[in-house]
This record gives sequence, structure tokens and C-alpha cells, in this order.
Amino acid sequence: MKSKEFRQYISQEVRRGAIDTARCPHAEQCGGCSFQDIAYVDQVQAKARALNAIWQESGYDGPPLTVVASPDAYEYRTRMDYVATKGRFGLRMRGKFNYIVDLETCHLIPPAGFAAAQAVWQLIGERGLPDYNIRTHEGFLRYVVVRRSPQNEFMLAAVTSAAPHDQQMGEVAALALAQPEVVSFHWLINDSLTDLSFGEPHRYWGLPTLAMQVGNATLQIGPNTFFQNNVHLLLPLLDAVRDGLEMPGIELNKVCVADLYGGVGTIALHLAPAVGEVVCVEAVAESVALAQLNIVANNVQNVRAIAQDVLPYLSQQAPGVHPLVVADPPRTGLGPEVCRELLRIAPQRIVYVSCNPLTQIDDLQILAEAYTLRSLTGYDMFPHTLHLESLAILDRR
Repeated sequence: MKSKEFRQYISQEVRRGAIDTARCPHAEQCGGCSFQDIAYVDQVQAKARALNAIWQESGYDGPPLTVVASPDAYEYRTRMDYVATKGRFGLRMRGKFNYIVDLETCHLIPPAGFAAAQAVWQLIGERGLPDYNIRTHEGFLRYVVVRRSPQNEFMLAAVTSAAPHDQQMGEVAALALAQPEVVSFHWLINDSLTDLSFGEPHRYWGLPTLAMQVGNATLQIGPNTFFQNNVHLLLPLLDAVRDGLEMPGIELNKVCVADLYGGVGTIALHLAPAVGEVVCVEAVAESVALAQLNIVANNVQNVRAIAQDVLPYLSQQAPGVHPLVVADPPRTGLGPEVCRELLRIAPQRIVYVSCNPLTQIDDLQILAEAYTLRSLTGYDMFPHTLHLESLAILDRR
């Protein structure tokens, strides 16, 4: 099944569910949600049916697969990217990239976070700095990004075109930091023709990072940093990853675990109290720097952050160095070359977190040469959307 077909299948299955009253009046148009008008319990069951369908198509004949629901289907996101264009502030219309749904509120983040972002948009406009037009490539403000911690503190980022407006943006920053629970304001520059809500850091006011308290660890993230996007389901997923490493014949407190695509150290620091050592492998320099900061700040002695792509890192490892491997790759998956290196270094168990079940299936079909799928569980990290994560545990035969 191809990616588009899978999304269509999920949509068809979800639409079989009971109609619910959407909290947002724009639920039928806004691209931020696809299914807010469907009862959440039916969304989860539909995603479970879709997950079972694609695995059965690939030859899976194990017990029925389940999907863990988000404890709260609203105010769950740790990041939202709001578009500013043509006097409108909101999200892109579903299926129509050039159209913007003008929002008065958004139920995917706490009300204070949306209000602060909307206030920044209004403040920038009041200072005579126009919204960006993606058709003509004229204007200034492209996006206002909200990053939110589990403790409901906020980092705001204004993503703009070229930057000769320091005085006005300094005034905006001061007013932004006066908003409730806003601790940081960043000014990012995207002066390309590419429509992205990320940019090169230009200036910041307030704190340089946002503190994410997850379990016993405090993780600092920046405006461009990848971080899991469901504040309610993150800790249960991390606990499942940690518990998934336990297997007969391996003493966790004596082994070195490889945490591949480790980001700012979220998984590594959660594993640290239970294992001998964790090597956090990450290619993005900003994330590696933050991982190193987080290791020191949390006073953890048994985690190392390595700035390297996963493939060359694995190619340098001898078989048996990492009896246990955790992998949380991007949507493209591990890919054939990384899978072949995993087959070569032969960990006893691989715990594989995926945000794209289709590429996960492709990878597991390669790893099936030496590994058996022990368990697979879905996680609804993105309620009201077509997205689904899954956690696979593989044992070497």
C-alpha cells in the first residue's frame, strides 16, 4: 500500500465513526485537523483497523494490533506553526495550500499559547510590517511558531523574510514576553522562496531555550529543534521504549545501548537510570549541542552524544558492541543501508519507534532476515489527523 492510499484508507475508516460536535467552528476546513468532528474513540479504532490492514498486507499473521489513545485529544501539541498572509492568521485550508483559514482560537494547544501567537501577529502588523505573500514573495512575516512545554510555558518564534527591522521587532519581543507564561521570543529568518516555518536564528529575547520537563529529566529545546509533539502521550511512549529493552539474558545495567536519531537526548536520558551506558547518535548539530547541554544539566554520567550520521556511525561499530538498539528515525525510515548495518552488528533486540508505519514495514522486511517481530503497538500521537506512530520490538533469532 502506498502512502497516499494509506492516508485515504485511514480517512475512510475514520469517517465510518460517529459524528461528534467539533470544538472548532472551522473543523471541516482547517488543515490542522482532519477528524475533529468524529468521536475520538472511533478515530482510535479506525487507526487500529488501518494499522492491522497494512501489516496483514505485508504478511503479518500475529495477534490483532492495538493503538494507544492520547489521554487528551485536545491541547496536546508541543508545537504549532501559524501562517500569516494577506491579513489572515491561522492554518492552511485542507487540500488548498494557498488558502488560509483565519482562526480565532485553536484547540490543539492551550488557549494562552494561541492567544500569545495571535498577539505577536497583531503587534507586528501594528508596526507596519506586512504579512508575507507566498505568491508574489513580498512582505515580511511568514509564520508565528508556538512551542509549549508540559508545564505550559511558551516559546514564540517569528519567522520572517530579510531583516532590517530590529527596532520594531525589539518592541514586539518586549510585548510578547509580557504575555502570560511566555518565557522566550526568537526571530528566525527564512529569506528563501521555500515555504518553511523554520529559519536561521537572528536574535532572541528572554530565555534562549524552552525547558521540557519529561519524567525525571529536564530537556532544553530551541525554536528549530525536533521534539515529540504530544505532551500527554510522550511519557507513556518513553516508558514503553525503556520497558521494551528488558529481555532475558541481558543485564541492562551492564550494557551499552545505541540511541539512533537521538535528537536532544529525550530517549537517552529516559533510559539512563536503567542501563549501563547510552550513546545518543544525532546528525543535526543544533540538536547534538542541546543533547550535550541536557546531559550536563541533568547530571547524567552514562550518556554520550555523538554528532554523526547514523550510517557511518554503525559502519564503524564491531558486532556485539550494542546488544540493544533504539531507533527513532524520520518519516523516511531507516533505509536499506542502515538496516544492513544493523544486521551486521547484530544487536539482540531493536526497539523501533516510527512515525511512518509504511517505511517501518519496509525496514522490518529487510531485518526479517535475522529478526522476529516480538510486538507492535500503535500510538495516536496526533489525534484528529491522519498520522499514526508505532513501536516495534524485534528480537534476533
